[in-house]
Amino acid sequence: MENRESQLQQLFEKQEWTDEDHALFLQLIDGKTTADLSVFFDHQYLADLNKASAADNGHARLLLDRIHERAGIPEAVPVRRISRWPRMVAAASILLLLVAGGYYWFFHQPAIVPVVTGQPAQDIKAPVANHATITLADGQQVLLDSAVDGQLAVQGNVQLIKLDNGKIAYQPDKGNTNEEVVYNTLTNPRGSKVIDMTLADGSHVWLNAGSSVTYPVSFTGRERKVEMTGEAYFEVAHDAARPFYVTARNMGVQVLGTHFNINAYNDEENIKATLLEGKVKVAVIRKGTALLPPSVLLIPGKQAQLTGDEQLKTIQEVDTDEVMAWKNSRFQFNKATVPQVMRQIARWYNVDVKYEGAVPGGYFRGEISRDAPASEALKILAASGVNFKIDNNTIVILP
Repeated sequence: MENRESQLQQLFEKQEWTDEDHALFLQLIDGKTTADLSVFFDHQYLADLNKASAADNGHARLLLDRIHERAGIPEAVPVRRISRWPRMVAAASILLLLVAGGYYWFFHQPAIVPVVTGQPAQDIKAPVANHATITLADGQQVLLDSAVDGQLAVQGNVQLIKLDNGKIAYQPDKGNTNEEVVYNTLTNPRGSKVIDMTLADGSHVWLNAGSSVTYPVSFTGRERKVEMTGEAYFEVAHDAARPFYVTARNMGVQVLGTHFNINAYNDEENIKATLLEGKVKVAVIRKGTALLPPSVLLIPGKQAQLTGDEQLKTIQEVDTDEVMAWKNSRFQFNKATVPQVMRQIARWYNVDVKYEGAVPGGYFRGEISRDAPASEALKILAASGVNFKIDNNTIVILP
């Protein structure tokens, strides 16, 4: 037993493995019980990690990367950068414990295995279609997924068009002199793929599931104003003479021409505005008022957060890849809590979430395609010891 432990330890201390080292590794784990492997990793690695400072996550990160590398797991796996601090090493150990029951499977599968055993009896598929609607000025609703290409409606002096690529645009109706200000609302429900639209001024907006934007079909006067709920990404057409305003709950954002994301779901604690390009001013806003002082001026890569008690703060270090993952058809988490992960899951798959017992603690990292079924997406949690089951349209987080 001690000889095997010593040889395993020597293998993982090496910088590179030869073919002979790989063969030796398989030989050493062959026949070892789960208990044996657990004791070995507890003694050799978890004890060392406990001696390190709480802030020293580098040891754990290196260990998990080393185990992935030695096991032959490719870089481009569906789930990657998964961790739960300070239990990173425990997640790594799980991978090797699985080998004791069948190392062939472990070495030939591209994804990390969840702690739950077997495939779920039920699963929930990712959205495959868009179920967005546009509510016209008279209250009529246009179902975009079933609408044919071409003109869908005339609103004021603008045509609502569905282009041959399925995108939605507002274009001037030449010869129509109607100057009435008319508002439409684009709504993208839960369980619907991302929808994007071009406004009358050429600005482009994308809506995440469970989101909406209300806007004039044509912009007149000296300002361009829209209101939104949920999450939206804007690429605003530059017009120095007419600033563009976005209202999201009680946050207001003023821009001239820029790219930015706003997350303002009602079930999220803070409203977040993240700037990717250009410059924006962010402040508290109340119905019928302009931006109220104090305000913050964002530069690219920064984020403004508005708390429930209307405290405005600037976040200097922002993972913009994580912020924009939804638009790029990915789930991406960086030190997210279980409730934060599950709120995104609930909106995308249009499911309910139930916790049996206390809500699991810890922080999680992970990335996976949003085209994956729910059980695959939940591996981000399961790989770190959070179990779940799918019961019809409800995901239950188990104690």
